[in-house]
Amino acid sequence: MISLVGTDLDGTLFNEHSQVSVANRQAIQQMSAQGAKIAICSGRTLPTVDALLRDTLQVPGYRVCLNGAVVYDPNNQPLAAIPVANELLIAAFKIAQHWQVRLCICSLDQMLVFEPKELKPLATRDQPDGQNRQITSLTELEQALTQPNAKFYKFTINMTHHNVLGVRQAAKAIQQLPLHFVRSGRFFYEATAPGVDKSAGLAIVAAHANLEMADFMCFGDYENDLEMIRDVGYGVAMANAIPSVKQVAWRETADHDRDGVAQVLQQVVAQHLAI
Repeated sequence: MISLVGTDLDGTLFNEHSQVSVANRQAIQQMSAQGAKIAICSGRTLPTVDALLRDTLQVPGYRVCLNGAVVYDPNNQPLAAIPVANELLIAAFKIAQHWQVRLCICSLDQMLVFEPKELKPLATRDQPDGQNRQITSLTELEQALTQPNAKFYKFTINMTHHNVLGVRQAAKAIQQLPLHFVRSGRFFYEATAPGVDKSAGLAIVAAHANLEMADFMCFGDYENDLEMIRDVGYGVAMANAIPSVKQVAWRETADHDRDGVAQVLQQVVAQHLAI
């Protein structure tokens, strides 16, 4: 029996327009009605995931946000919040500044954003969500980090001005830092504290709900989903998933524009899968 359904958002539950299809929404609602817990497991911020569960899916659910750095229960109570050390954020800023790549540093509800000069806006898929505050210097970053209760849980870097060399060199440099660092888009990278990923976040959920991850079914497509897909009993890779995610998955489903999540969950609801 599937005790929990967990899903990534971009490239998984969301279609290419960052929307949840009617089929996906109804499938999630049906699983919830049958007693399964729901968990949104995303790199996105807590307010975005809150709104999705409340307004779009209209089901109670766990929030495994910022790639597992922040975990909240269905009653909106915090279960975990593991920040990135300030000295690592400062090191990442220096690297981003040197290689002229965009850097976004995420708290629970806002982002500090460093953007190279003359930056042209990128597509919505590559943009962070949340309230943005521009930072242009190391001094501004240090001031933000020393504000009362300032905690930041994830940062991202991504390419600007078709600066392929810059983002690759920045990624190479950040990989040398003691972080959990993954690629979640072609030229989009995310970092959390060591040991922090979506699987670790789901382990916190499992302990809270007194459930076994062997009974979880989770959906994902990219490198930041790999541990989650590998570690649950029923990890499902989207057809658009990268090869390494497909390799560790229990099975594959249709892509995110063809209701891949719904296609599997509908079979679970109808008891057509051998589980």
